[in-house]
Amino acid sequence: MSAQRPTSLSPQITSRWHQEPLAWLVFGLPAVVVVASFITLAIALNSADGLVVDDYYKQGLEINKVLIRQDYAAAASLSFTPSLALGHTLRLQFSAKAGFSYPDQIDVQITHATRSDIDHQLKLQHGGDGVYVGHLASLAAGPWYIDASTAEWRVVKRVLVDALGAMQL
Repeated sequence: MSAQRPTSLSPQITSRWHQEPLAWLVFGLPAVVVVASFITLAIALNSADGLVVDDYYKQGLEINKVLIRQDYAAAASLSFTPSLALGHTLRLQFSAKAGFSYPDQIDVQITHATRSDIDHQLKLQHGGDGVYVGHLASLAAGPWYIDASTAEWRVVKRVLVDALGAMQL
């Protein structure tokens, strides 16, 4: 009699590891996570933390002073309408309750919504009838905040500057 070989119950695997979808899942997903973490690290190292300030605690304590100045402006019904003539002359037309005394000069901070490197600080002169005028180099298109203030009051308005340099409320 001839001896028979025992047969195996499972078939022989003849494919290589790189031909198996499960192997790509097991090795591929962790590899993608490692690559993504290096990309995230590169972005974190190359971008500035422009919105973080060093003296955040001090600024937090001064919020009460800002709120008092804003309340004073609200009580006087103080508001303004900005306009930009030829992209270089900033004009703020103020309105307030009767008897409000306009100062000779106001401080104006013009801050971009996301880019602090192109912000502006101006001192505008009173031209009569609640109109303040000052010279401004130019404003890039996008959202801006105009913060007009004195030691007693503060009014902030958000405007959009289009590509032609015109302001829209």
